[in-house]
Amino acid sequence: MMKGYKKKLILTFIIMSYIISAAGCDFIVKEKPVNINNDYATVQTPDSAPESEEKADTSSSVESENSTDTADENESSTEKDTSSKSEDKSSSNSSSKAASSDSASSKAASSSTTSSKTNQGSAYNTSSKTTSSSAETKVTKISLDIYDVELDVGKTKMPIVTMTPYNATNKGEIWKSSNEKIATVDDKGVITAVSEGKCVVTVTAAGNSSVNAKVNVTVKGANKVESIDLSFTETSITVGQTVMPRVTMLPLDADTLEEEWKSDNESVATVDNYGNITGVATGTCKVTVTSVSNPKVSKEVKVTVKEINTSGHEVTQGDSGETYFDGTLIVNKTYGMDSSYNPGGLTSECASAFENLRRAAALDGITIYIDSGFRSYEDQERLYEQYVNSRGKEAADTFSARAGHSEHQTGLTIDCNNASDSFAGTPEAEWLAEHASEYGFIIRYPKGKEDITGYKYEPWHIRYVGKELAQELDSSGLTLEEYFGITSEYAD
Repeated sequence: MMKGYKKKLILTFIIMSYIISAAGCDFIVKEKPVNINNDYATVQTPDSAPESEEKADTSSSVESENSTDTADENESSTEKDTSSKSEDKSSSNSSSKAASSDSASSKAASSSTTSSKTNQGSAYNTSSKTTSSSAETKVTKISLDIYDVELDVGKTKMPIVTMTPYNATNKGEIWKSSNEKIATVDDKGVITAVSEGKCVVTVTAAGNSSVNAKVNVTVKGANKVESIDLSFTETSITVGQTVMPRVTMLPLDADTLEEEWKSDNESVATVDNYGNITGVATGTCKVTVTSVSNPKVSKEVKVTVKEINTSGHEVTQGDSGETYFDGTLIVNKTYGMDSSYNPGGLTSECASAFENLRRAAALDGITIYIDSGFRSYEDQERLYEQYVNSRGKEAADTFSARAGHSEHQTGLTIDCNNASDSFAGTPEAEWLAEHASEYGFIIRYPKGKEDITGYKYEPWHIRYVGKELAQELDSSGLTLEEYFGITSEYAD
C-alpha cells in the first residue's frame, strides 16, 4: 500500500512539474515585450501547449507502467525538464534580441530617410528664399477713395490709399502739399485746412517715385479776419533791443487768428513768428504783420534802430546814410550822407529861427543876413573842387567840406554876412557869438577847437541845433564833437 501511495505521489509531482513548466513559458512571453513584426515567430503559441500536454500524458503513462522506477529516476527526469525549460527560455531571449536588433536597424534606416528629406527640404527652401529676395515687386498704381475735398479752415480729412499690387515690396507713402499756407498734410495723409484758397496734395509711392495720386483741396474761409490793430505802429529801439507789439485781429471769432511777420530790411531789424522785433544795426525799416486767413489784411510798424555810443548817446541811421546822436543830425569829416539827402533848402524850423535872430539883431542895431545857406550835393562837389584846384587838397580840407560831409547840405546851416576872415571881430560877429544860442544856433567852428572840429575858426558859420542844446553847448564851451564824444576825421 505504501508503494502504491508513492507511485501516486510521484505521478502527481510529474504532472505538476509539467503544469508549472507550461505556466512558466507563458509567463516569459507576457513579461518581455515583443516586436509585433518578428517576435511571434520564435515564441510558443497556444497551439504548442497541447503538444506539451500530450508529452506529459505519455510520460505519465510510462511512469505508471514502470512502477518499479525509483525516486532517483524521477529526480533525473525533473532535471532534464528543467534543462529543457532553460533552453527554451534562452532560445526565446535570443530570438527577442534578434528582433530588437532588426527593429533598431529599421529605425536607423528610417532616420537616414528622414535626414535625406530634411536636407533636400533645406536646400529647396534656401534656393526659394534667394530667388524671392532678388526679385523686388514695385507699386504700379495708387488709388484713393477721394480725389477732391472741400474743407473749412481748421478742419481735417484723410484719404484712404490703396496701392497695387497688394504684394508690393515697399508700400510706404510720401505726402506733400503744393501750398502749405492753404493746407498742410502730415506723414499719414491727414490734410488740414489753413486758409482760404486752393492747392493740391500729392501722395507718392516710396518704392516707386514715378507713381502718385493727387487730391484737389479747396479751403473755404467763411469767417475771415477783417482788420488788425497794433498796440503801436512806430518804435525806436537800440541795437540788440527787442520789442513786441500787441496784436488784435477782428473779428475775434475768425476761423484762424494766425499771424505772419516780415521785415523789409533784416540788416536793420529782424522779426520772428511771434512778432518780436530786434534791432540789428542803426537805421530804419518796416515790419509788417499779415493775417494768414486773409492776406489782404495787414499792418505796418515803422522801426528806427539806434546805437548807444561810448558816451551814452543814442545813435541812429537815416535812409540816406546820415547819422543822428540823440536825434541831432551830425555831419562832419567822420559822419557823412549820400547824394540822395536833399531837403531842397533851409528847413522850416531853421528858417523860422533865423528870422527871429535877424529881427532881434536889428533891434540892437545889428544887421545879420544870409550869405550862403543850403547847398546840394552837386553844388558842394563843385565848390570843393574849385578850392582844391586853387589851393590844394590839404589846404581845402581845413575850410571846405567834401561833398557828402558839408553841413550846408543839411538845410540847418547858414554863413552870415561875409564868409571870410575879415568878419572876425566885427560887431556882427560879436553879437552872434553872444546871442545866437538864444535862438537855437551855435558857432559851429569856434576858435581854439580846430583839432576837434577839423576846421578853422569860422565866426560867420552858425548851425541850428535847437534852443535847449544850443544853450547847453554855449554855457559849457563844448563843441558837438566833444558833447557827443565823437571824432571829425576823414577815413583817407
